[in-house]
Amino acid sequence: MVATALVALLALAAITTIWHGYRATRLAANGVRAQFAGDEGLALQLDAWPAESLAALAPGTTISTRVTTAVGDSVRVRITRTQPLVAWLTADVALEPMGTPGIVRRHVTRAMALEPPVLPIVGALTAIAAVHAQNPTTIDGRDLADAADACGILRDTSSRVPIAATALIDAPVGSWSGPPASLQLADTATVRNSFNLAWISVIARSAVRVTDSVPQWLAPLPGWHALLLDGPSVSLRTPARWRGLLAVSGDLVVTGRLDIDGVLVVRGRLDARGATLRIRGALVVASIGSPDVQLGNDTRLRYDHCAVQMALATVAVPRAQPFSLWYSPLN
Repeated sequence: MVATALVALLALAAITTIWHGYRATRLAANGVRAQFAGDEGLALQLDAWPAESLAALAPGTTISTRVTTAVGDSVRVRITRTQPLVAWLTADVALEPMGTPGIVRRHVTRAMALEPPVLPIVGALTAIAAVHAQNPTTIDGRDLADAADACGILRDTSSRVPIAATALIDAPVGSWSGPPASLQLADTATVRNSFNLAWISVIARSAVRVTDSVPQWLAPLPGWHALLLDGPSVSLRTPARWRGLLAVSGDLVVTGRLDIDGVLVVRGRLDARGATLRIRGALVVASIGSPDVQLGNDTRLRYDHCAVQMALATVAVPRAQPFSLWYSPLN
């Protein structure tokens, strides 16, 4: 009887030890599975990056989605843009008990830089051409933060030269007595090459609207968006307003009022002699097929670094560099 009892106790001890070892092994395996699920969830979200919907929201807003891994685990992914071109991704995984006493959780965080096309924004107005204007047109390259900024009053500033062009010329019908300081673009080939490389990305990442001779209507939209007007010559139904990146593949002729918060990119000729043009951000004109940019006498352009970044975020893609930051607390 004593021998039988001892054998039973030893067997029970062995079974208990094996069971505890099994539970510990399952717990470790579930932890690894949860960790892999969190990493896969972030990778799936990066593969389906919501550039337009993310950029449409103000910094600090969080987008929350759910993705499913290849083995069927559900992952909650959140994206929070803390600055115009910086976003934080978090993945939360909770696996139900699978041979373990409780739920296994993992929380993974990555910092991402949003990389936009490198448009040659040398000045508030960058033109690979001569700029014609007359009084009282004003162009200001000072970046001044204020309460109306999308980034808020507490932000970094980065001023630019008002005009970077091949030349400044008075319009034929009037003088420009107080043109702003300018930077002459001597190496236009380098600037044009930079523009052409960035233009490929702008085309690929913007919503495209094919245009004809009919004036285009820019419907007011909440948030910031990217739009490419694709046509040899584009005219706008005015008054018009846009927030974000507005690109024109051909010539742009404006005859009414156009207000833009962000970046206006014109690949062809810009003719705003009959327009009331208001831009808070930056203007880039490649002037392909034309040596001149015609501004007229009613243009107001003020450089705004925040508005430029908010606009470029609409066509940006996430990159781990330069942060390379990954964090996963083990709790």
